[in-house]
Amino acid sequence: MNAHLIGEITLSISSIIYFIWFLPQIVLNFKRKSTDGLSLWMHGLLLLGYSADLLYGFGRHMQWQYRAVTMVGLICLFVQHCQFARYGLKTKIARDNFIFLSVLVFIVFSYAMLNFTLLHHGKQYYDIAGLVSDVCWMTYLFPQIIKNWREKSTQGLSVWFVILSIVLGFLDMTSALSLHWDFPSIANSSIGLLKKAILIFQIFYYQRKTNAQRFD
Repeated sequence: MNAHLIGEITLSISSIIYFIWFLPQIVLNFKRKSTDGLSLWMHGLLLLGYSADLLYGFGRHMQWQYRAVTMVGLICLFVQHCQFARYGLKTKIARDNFIFLSVLVFIVFSYAMLNFTLLHHGKQYYDIAGLVSDVCWMTYLFPQIIKNWREKSTQGLSVWFVILSIVLGFLDMTSALSLHWDFPSIANSSIGLLKKAILIFQIFYYQRKTNAQRFD
């Protein structure tokens, strides 16, 4: 089995997992009737990243799997956006942040739709959208890590969402190396795995701390 075939297999598996990646978090939000503990700005960076992916994927005529994953991801994130609107706007700061993010996402999403449907540009133009997406993907976990640290809790975060994130990280890394993707893709996968390891550490650390306090 050569490296290219391995890369194609891991790419196909990761495409399937990306279709269900957000479902555990959406289900947890629904069961809890709350988005407390879930970072609005992690959610926001993912929305912006997927919107940039939409422009890049359709503008560069990427594989249908890439475009399908992007559209399904956006649908899931819009559902979660509604959950934030329903469950998470308990303070003025939260409402202001939500309104600002909603306006920003609307502008970016509308811009993306306009620039691959009605307007058409050269390769370089869409590559810039790809770079914007890379920045969002490289940074989206930082707000959640900081929020966990400040609240000393990971109760708002789905463990299965994090587990699937780690699996995707390994699959993306394998695909990037096997298919000889560009350096940002390889770096993104490597840094992503490190951030996800921090999340796993936080989940176990704060859960153990919570359990210890219950028995004190």
